Amino acid sequence: MAGLKKYVEWMSRGRNTDRVVYVMDEWDLPEPIPGAHWAADKTFNAAQEVLRDPTLKDVFRSAINNGVVIVTQKSAT
Repeated sequence: MAGLKKYVEWMSRGRNTDRVVYVMDEWDLPEPIPGAHWAADKTFNAAQEVLRDPTLKDVFRSAINNGVVIVTQKSAT
């Protein structure tokens, strides 16, 4: 899954919006919600994430085929 990148959407003061986007190219990033921005997940490793959560395989396939996919992932507290 070379080229697949993960971005997490953040609000001011470090609040996570629970939205994550997987993209092939940075210019395919969608607009964030007002007051938020996309931050690259520099530790993202697609193979490790699929091993941890096999349901991501379909998400990654969609991102590869369509260039981008947005998912909502509840943050662990």
